[in-house]
Amino acid sequence: MRRALRAHIRDVLAIVGLLLAGILAMSVILVNQRAVLPNWVPLIGTDRFELNADFSTAQAVTPGQGQSVDIAGIKVGEVSSVKLEDGHAVVGMEIDNKYASLIHDNASLLLRPKTGLNDMVVEVDPGTQSAPRVKEGSTVSLASTKPQVNPDEFLATLDADTQQFLKLLLANGAEALDPAKGRDVQLSNALRRLDPFARDIGAISSALATRRQNVANSIHNFQLLSTELGNRDQDLVNFVDSSDDVLASFAKEQSSIRSAVQQLPGTLKEAKGALTSANDLAVVEGPALKKLIPGAKATAPALRSLRPFFQQTAGPIQNQIRPFTTQVASPVHHVAQISQGLGNSAPGLRTGFTNLNSGLNALAYNPPGDQEGFLFYVPWLNHDLNADYLLQDAYGPIRRGLVLESCSTAGVAESVLQSEPYLRMLYQLTGQPRVNNIPGCGS
Repeated sequence: MRRALRAHIRDVLAIVGLLLAGILAMSVILVNQRAVLPNWVPLIGTDRFELNADFSTAQAVTPGQGQSVDIAGIKVGEVSSVKLEDGHAVVGMEIDNKYASLIHDNASLLLRPKTGLNDMVVEVDPGTQSAPRVKEGSTVSLASTKPQVNPDEFLATLDADTQQFLKLLLANGAEALDPAKGRDVQLSNALRRLDPFARDIGAISSALATRRQNVANSIHNFQLLSTELGNRDQDLVNFVDSSDDVLASFAKEQSSIRSAVQQLPGTLKEAKGALTSANDLAVVEGPALKKLIPGAKATAPALRSLRPFFQQTAGPIQNQIRPFTTQVASPVHHVAQISQGLGNSAPGLRTGFTNLNSGLNALAYNPPGDQEGFLFYVPWLNHDLNADYLLQDAYGPIRRGLVLESCSTAGVAESVLQSEPYLRMLYQLTGQPRVNNIPGCGS
């Protein structure tokens, strides 16, 4: 044996290499064919969830051809076996473990072709989440499965007249679509022209659906309103009576309403003019207000800067200025009373001062030439006046004059001063003697 192996070592190695290449090629084919091997196959075997389903017919279902089991169009497993039990087909399926938890006891299964060659798939509706999950190895009953419906089975359900009409429809349809006469192109062009119509019909249908919903809501709301009005019929009667009284009042004021309506056009015209002016003002104010924006922005920092000044001046204003204003309120009030007559005398004073100014201007005017002005003769007038007075003292000549005041007059003046304190200043300016200062009046 060893001698034979040594003699044919190249042939043995070639056979072993061919076996390894075959195994590799078979693995590649199985992987590309998406074949799933059982878990006892080393390295590439997979453990999967087994599930069975009863179908009334398993037509075109072929295990091992990669026919898939789908949930929502996503492949979750494959058909693994088909067998006959009690006159119905039992289809075995292998589900990926990660999708097995999605299938519940109330799940439903449907056989449907994926291609025109009846390449079948099993569509699974996983059921509701509130139902318990399906157990591995369990069988979905016939009540929850539906097989494929073939066209001949559908046609067999039609009666003889319907089948004849269908044949006529197909025959006339074939004649209408005869490519030899170019009718297929005409139909294609007609269908293309129907696209805008279908789009507009879709928009109209959507609007009608919205309108139907709105109408339903309106009817429901009207029913609620009617029910509420029925429950408050007395309130409705009171409302009608009140409305009748209000309308009667309006009817009595018909002339006033007519007058108001007649004045309404003029009012609207004035309002229009005012709004036009306001618009012009807004147009003019717009740039000015925009220019005031920097100043407005700077106002806040300025006020914050003035806050310490206000805090420092609060004490003097409260403790000094406020008591002072309280104390001077009464004198200011009396001064205001005194100054009431000054307004009437101001025009006369103005005229008097104007004339006095004119007189002084004339007195101070010195005309050109040899003629002198009035001021030149003032010293001569003063000399003449001094000559007219005989009495003199340390202050100069004494002007002749005599003021007579009796004790009763002085007493009346002092009583008036006590009742009117603001006259005291005028009394002191005149230098009039008091009663106590007049000899013989104080005793």
